[in-house]
Parts: sequence; C-alpha cells; structure tokens
Amino acid sequence: MANGLRTSLLVLLAAGALGWVLPRPVLVRFLQQLQTTFARFASLARQRPKLVLFVIWMVALIPMVHFTVLLRRYAVNVPALDDWAIAPLIVKAHTGQLKLADLFQQQQEARTVLPNLIFLLTAGAEWNVRDQMLVSIGAWWLTAGALFVLLRRLGLSLLGLAVSFWLVVLTLFSPLPYELWILASGFPSFLPLLFLTTTLAVIRAPIARVWQFIICAVLATASTFTLAHGQLLWGLTFPVLLISERGPRWRSWLVAWITTAAVCVGIYFWGYQKPTELPRFGPAVSLLEYVSFILQFLGGGLAYSMLKRPGTAAIIFGLAQLIVLGWSIVYAIRRVRNRQFLAKVMPWFALVLYAIGSAVLAALGRVEYGASYALASRYVPFSIGLTLGLIGLVAVVFNNRRSLGPGPRRFGLLMAAILVLAYLVPLRIAAANTLFFLRSYSADYRLGKGALLFSRVLDARPIIKEKIFPAGPDHVVTNAAALDDLKLLRPGLARSSRLSELPHEGDDGRSVGGICERVTETNDLYQASGWAVLKTKGRPADCVLIGYEGAGVEPTIFAISNAREPRWDIARLNRQNDYLWAGWKSTFPKAAFPPGAKLTFWAFDSDELRLYRLPEAIR
Repeated sequence: MANGLRTSLLVLLAAGALGWVLPRPVLVRFLQQLQTTFARFASLARQRPKLVLFVIWMVALIPMVHFTVLLRRYAVNVPALDDWAIAPLIVKAHTGQLKLADLFQQQQEARTVLPNLIFLLTAGAEWNVRDQMLVSIGAWWLTAGALFVLLRRLGLSLLGLAVSFWLVVLTLFSPLPYELWILASGFPSFLPLLFLTTTLAVIRAPIARVWQFIICAVLATASTFTLAHGQLLWGLTFPVLLISERGPRWRSWLVAWITTAAVCVGIYFWGYQKPTELPRFGPAVSLLEYVSFILQFLGGGLAYSMLKRPGTAAIIFGLAQLIVLGWSIVYAIRRVRNRQFLAKVMPWFALVLYAIGSAVLAALGRVEYGASYALASRYVPFSIGLTLGLIGLVAVVFNNRRSLGPGPRRFGLLMAAILVLAYLVPLRIAAANTLFFLRSYSADYRLGKGALLFSRVLDARPIIKEKIFPAGPDHVVTNAAALDDLKLLRPGLARSSRLSELPHEGDDGRSVGGICERVTETNDLYQASGWAVLKTKGRPADCVLIGYEGAGVEPTIFAISNAREPRWDIARLNRQNDYLWAGWKSTFPKAAFPPGAKLTFWAFDSDELRLYRLPEAIR
C-alpha cells in the first residue's frame, strides 16, 4: 500500500516491456480488439447519445453520492481549530453587537468576508458545524457540473467525455484533503475553484458581454474575499475570454476589468497588516527549497500513495504533471492561431495557472516552515487544479488524433490507457491511506466534543487543547459557555456532574459494547483503560466518562478519557473498520474521588448527551 507511485511506474515499465516483447501480430490484434470495443461504444453513442450521457452521469454519481454519505458519517458536530475564530462573531450576531468591521477583519492574510457571512447565515437557530461541512461537498458537486460543461465544449467523443469526466469525479470526490472535509472552516478552501470553474463555463455561454463581465467580476470579488489567493481569479477569468475571443472594443473591456480589479484589491488591502505570527514573505532561502516546495505542493494530491515517503511521491507526481503540461503547451503553441482551438483550451490552462499561482504564493509565504509544509492536505483543493486542467488538455490532444491513420490512433489509444492507469493506481492507494487519516481525525473530534460538552463541570481543557483548539482552550471554554447560553449548541453543555441529572442507562448488551479492562495505580495516580463502542451507531464511543458511587456518596462523574488507542482486535472481531479507535485510556489522581468509593465507567454518546454503563475491572 505504501508503494503506490512505484506501482504506477512499474505499470508503465511493464506496459512498455510488454509492447516491446510481444510479437507484432499479437500486439496489433490486441489493439484492433481494443479499437473494435471502443468503436461499438462509439456506434451506440451516435445512435443514442442522450442515453449515453445519462449513463455517464449515472456512473459518475456513484462515487459522488458514496463520498457524500461517507463524509456525513464521519462529520462531527463540534467546532474545531479555526472554527473557534468564528465563535465570537456568532455570539455578537445573536447579541446585537456585530459590526461591519467584524466581518471585514483579517484572519491571517485573508479577508474572509464571504465565509463569515455563510457561517452567520447557517447558524441562525443552531450552530451545527456539519451544515458548513455540507458547503464543502456542495461546492465540489457544483464544480463537477461546471467541469462537465467545459468538457462537453471540447467536442470530445462520448467515450472521451466519459473517461475524462469520470477521472474528474474520482479526483474531486476523494478523501485526499482529509483535514478540510470534516472541518467547518474548511469550506472556504473549496470555493475559489468553484468560482473559477463557474466563470470559465459562463464566459463561453451565449449571453451578452456585459453579463459575462458582471458575473466574472462578482465571482472574482467573492473569491478575493474568501481566501487571499482568491485574487488570482482577476487574471484567470474575464481575461481568458478576451484572449480567446478578441471581439469588438476588447481594449475598453480590458481597461474596465483592470479598473474593477484594482478597486477590489485596493479595498482588500485597506487597513491590511502583515500578521506577526506568520513567517516572512519571500524569505532568502535557497532556490532548491522553493522548487521542492512548489513540486510537493503541486503533487500533494498523491503524496500518500507512498505512506512512508510522501514527500518523494509528491515531488515525482508534481514533476510528472509539469512534464505532461509542457507537452500540452508545445501542442497548443502549434495551433495558437486557431481561435476555435484557443477558446477550447484556455479554460483548462486557466485551471493549471490557478494551481501553479497558488503554489508560488504558498511557497513565498510558507517556505520558511520547510518544503515538507507543502504536503499539508489543506492545500489539495488548490493544487488539484493542475490535475483537472491536465485531464482536459490531454483529452483535447488525444481527441484530435482521431483524424490520423489507424496505426497512430491505436498507439494513441494505448498511451491514453496507460496514462489513465498510471494515475488511477496511486490515486486509489492515496485515497485509502487518507481515508484512514480522516477516520482518525473524526475519532479525535468526537473525543474533543465529549470534553467540550463537560467543560462546564469538569476540567477538560487539556483534552480541548490537544484535540480541537491547541491555540487556547480557555477561549473555547468561554465561547462555548456563551454559545450554550444562547441555545446555539445541540446538545447543550452538561450543567451538572451528578449522574442523577444526566441521561444514562445500564449495560443491556445491545446498545453498547466494551469494558474497563484494567485499573492500575502509580504513586498518586490511577490509570484506567479498555474499549467501548456504540453498537446502535456502528462506531466507537465518543469518550468514556469515569464516575464513582458508594454508600452515602452521590454517584458523580469526575473524569473523562484523555486518549484513544487503536484496537485492531475489536475491529477484526466485529468485522467493522470503524471500531478501530475503540480503545480508551484515562489518567486521574486518587484525590479526585472519595476513599472507599467504587469506580464506574460510562460510554458516552455526544449526539444525545447519553451515558451507557460499562463493566468495570475490580480495583
């Protein structure tokens, strides 16, 4: 599994060796059979094109729907990381203290006006961060639709359209940007590419030039006030139309566009201050460091096709894409005078430039952290533009080979199949590896949610700091209390540690599974550990709460599990991969409970604020 990229290279070498070793008649027969199969598909496409288009979409919907359901399963309704920068805005909005300056304030280098508005609009009666996560997947659905429109305009055969669109869908709907998928504040990273693909689809639509200008300007402005690199759209949207279709008064339109962009960027930088906590912009590091950062950024989508050497995989994939891009540029230069051809390929070059521009900006701003910083999965929605652009460009190149003779057509078909396979193999492996990371993040957020829900009655700050907001757990506790007072959290925070005031059930063997396997004593500390799963939910317990009971003692919760452990034995026994993170551990002082009291252990379902008693080890 860790050698996905090596597997792809072996596929290429094996295909080349096979073509060299096989007798020419055998190879010709194989290619003829392959061509016959495609010819039959093409014949069906000519006879019933609408049916084929329907089939193309039905096949594409399988990974799209599957991945949407998958994300919904692992999404946890708990604010985490940058989400907590939005919490004060939501509190102000519900208490009548929100000002325009609050929406316009910087978040690192960005003016996140549009994301702030989306957060506020979707947190009216309840702040359910899973709603914002739906914005991420919704953006990718719309992006896929826009890319389908662009592919249709290339004039591809229906077979070429099917292969290209399915590659687009598999590229978009994967867990590669695992850090962002289950983070509410991750959705802004998916919006600039949506805005870009939408404008690229609009500029060739049969509408008046003025409306093309307005739509492009509105979406470029929205991108600018979403993330800092969103300003790239001012150079990649309406100018693409002017380059590919130099119509009447094009100079006037260009001046109007530059003026509009200057006004928008001027507003963006009004009162702007360089964040002091971030590294220098454009530091004097070696050129090799910059090149390594950019290559790893561009190849980051397949970085984890080699689990132990993601940097190497990213560099190889980034370099391979640039080689294919160079080949596409040479092909396009030879036809640059053909306006129709230029109009087809310019949107795909815009996607490529979006990715490369993002890589250069990221390198200038983050290279001081080291080249490996480019491997962060949160950069994948930016770098993925290169892959998507190349899918369209390569499709154009191979589609134009239909006018050649039978021999070149067969060779082109074989090469296209090899390229597709060489991409899909590492993509599949990288997706499997990053899905593991996504499940791990989900389990951590569930533990963090358990700590957050008991933050008013227990000192859960160490867990909050580790799992959901390293920058400052006190900020989380304060704002969570304010949100809870406004009834914006569901379920609300626990107001008591007394078991009698918390929804709880005994161990019936049907709702939960698990046990406290051991309790050990070291100096003035106890450490308890075991495993716990919520059978009805098909996942591990969000956390385990530790309580005490005894004669004359009010049954009370006093501690929470502070670590998760992988339990392959439980996952294998139950044939349920989601049970992997069922292991739990908790460390607490002796003084935390009365002498002679009996310890009790409770699996916690944070969605319902309900506790389920687990069998305990005898102390």
